Amino acid sequence: MILFRTFIIGFPLLVAAVAAWAVHASKQSRMDRAGGAVVMLSQNEPVLNPFLPATEVEQEISELVHEPLIRLGSDGTLQPGLAEFWRWTQDVTCWFVDEATAKRAQELLQAQIGEKNRWADWHLDSVRVLENRLLLSFSEPNAAGVRQAFDVVAGLNLKPVVFWRIERRTPLRQSWGRFMAGSSQAALIQRVWFDGANACEIVVAGDSHRLLEDLHRFLDASPKDPASINPLAEVGALSEPVLDLDIRPGQLWHDGKPVTAEDAKATLEFLRGNDWPLPNREALSNIQTLESQNKGSRLHVSFRRRQGTALCVFVNLPMLPAEWLRAHPAVQESDFKMQAPPGAGTHRIASRDSRSLLLSPFQKDRAMPGFLFNFSSSPLMTQIGMRTHAVDLVWPAADRTQLERLRFTPSRQRLVVLWNTRHDLLQHERCREALALATDKDELIRTLPGRLGHADASLFAPGLWFSTQANSQPFQLEQARKILSEAGWSRDATGTARNQERPLRFTLLVPGADALHTRTADLLVAQWRRLGAEVKIEHVADAQSLSLRLHEHRFDAVLLDQRFEVSWDQLPWWHSSQAKTGGSNFCGIADPQTDLILEALSAEYDPEQVPKRVRELESHLLPMHPMLTLFTTHDEAAAMPTLHEHGPTGGPLSDWTLQNLTVPPKPSQPAPVLKLQLRSRDEEPDVQQPKTPAGSISKLQMRLPE
Repeated sequence: MILFRTFIIGFPLLVAAVAAWAVHASKQSRMDRAGGAVVMLSQNEPVLNPFLPATEVEQEISELVHEPLIRLGSDGTLQPGLAEFWRWTQDVTCWFVDEATAKRAQELLQAQIGEKNRWADWHLDSVRVLENRLLLSFSEPNAAGVRQAFDVVAGLNLKPVVFWRIERRTPLRQSWGRFMAGSSQAALIQRVWFDGANACEIVVAGDSHRLLEDLHRFLDASPKDPASINPLAEVGALSEPVLDLDIRPGQLWHDGKPVTAEDAKATLEFLRGNDWPLPNREALSNIQTLESQNKGSRLHVSFRRRQGTALCVFVNLPMLPAEWLRAHPAVQESDFKMQAPPGAGTHRIASRDSRSLLLSPFQKDRAMPGFLFNFSSSPLMTQIGMRTHAVDLVWPAADRTQLERLRFTPSRQRLVVLWNTRHDLLQHERCREALALATDKDELIRTLPGRLGHADASLFAPGLWFSTQANSQPFQLEQARKILSEAGWSRDATGTARNQERPLRFTLLVPGADALHTRTADLLVAQWRRLGAEVKIEHVADAQSLSLRLHEHRFDAVLLDQRFEVSWDQLPWWHSSQAKTGGSNFCGIADPQTDLILEALSAEYDPEQVPKRVRELESHLLPMHPMLTLFTTHDEAAAMPTLHEHGPTGGPLSDWTLQNLTVPPKPSQPAPVLKLQLRSRDEEPDVQQPKTPAGSISKLQMRLPE
């Protein structure tokens, strides 16, 4: 009893003491951060891996600390990051028997200028001789004149260019290093690209008979494990799209050292060497070469194949200093936690421990707040902080009763249902349409927990400059029943839809034991039951099992989280070449017209032309109903009145980020966008090139204005 009375009397005193401490700590932190914001987080100390943020708040902290080459603005347009501008060109390389023949080829091409200037028609920008190689640079990645220019030199003694693929059951890299160091034939190899640990592709210029002998001598692991070496193609010249990105002058890392193209090169080489699930991973893996040029001011990137969306690799991808990466050759999660790399963003990490993180503005002359993050905040401390106004932001929101103070972060993903169009029932387009009409998304959003947003039917992430925000079909149960009836599916006495052979019955695959997935699946089954469909739920225990089922097409319908990416390439998901086992066209759509549209969209280099191609794709593919979009998911944070003076406060549904607090929108100053501009030839005096007649067009560049 005495102990109980002591507790009754002491608990309010303890709470008061904690509250007093919270107020004192808050006042002290406000003085330290010069008018910044205090944020309370329920999560433990984050790792802050800038490439793999585990939560939304980690993503937003990374965006404050680290700067990419190109940013995606809040209005969905591409904006300057560390790169001042970028430019696509195309390199074509021919190999000759000797340097004299290469110079003869150069003379033949220079003779094509004349009065008509065929170079301008071909978009040919320069011709260089490098030993026995002739390098032709075109100002457009899909220059129509490549073939005409090549025909001029095709009659000379050209060496064949052959693509080979090498595979082995065991890792290749160590054996490959020994081959390059010890083989007299290694000089014939012009390009090497590793496809994982056990395979690579090479480009060979010249006779490869003795080369193949040496490859087998060095790469055959044993008589029982020989390397498989197979030709892929033979061409007269090597054609490669090239992307140049110039670093903006004056960019600094937080340790005061200048940012150079060598840093970007080191970052990309590091990311290519690991298997982290990064956005646009396929385009990143298709990088052929990386070079730092113009005394470290230009990053020169060549790619293995034409892919206009390769630009998207550099959008919102954090860059790290080459010096830090060299000091951490095998970066582990603990490296980011114990010794965070310097960034080049608006904020730097001023202090960090297991309980808190302090971000301060990097440039002291810019008026922007700092941020103090407190980790592992208990519900009690959170409530005290809110009631005493000792904190500015609670993430995730703790007090859901004050909705006018909630802020919702941008959506990073949405929930969709993907149909297997090879299923004997779901292969029918009208059946998929009926299921879409029978889905009441408003009911899902009202019933399910958390902040859910309406999802449009577009194939692409919302908010991008090319997103169509295609309208989803509204809930129309009677229309859905009518469609099924017209397709031969009548409802029996139990309400089940049947045709002459079988009931409308299929299985919905649901990943993991996530509560949102489970409750969504239950509601969908109940809604589709009103249509007449009998749907069974099957749970998949882990991501590996789910991936296997998808790649082998062993599902009827599946509920998936679709992560949004900044890319207009949809070829991997819908092209018929990816519909076979192991491909990523899980739903199995196989349509020749769709293939052509997908190929044209993937190869589009000009962002201004992307919206038109996107509309063409969606107008053709969406009526097939390959998937059903449900809703987007959002984090929610409770913003205290002390924070209302910073950033937009346009109601509880407005997208909101930490960057909104640092750079308030200025309607009178629109965000910079990419513009097509001309670039002078005089930038590269080392390139042998003729003078361009007045009025002709030089290289096109995409410049990111200040």
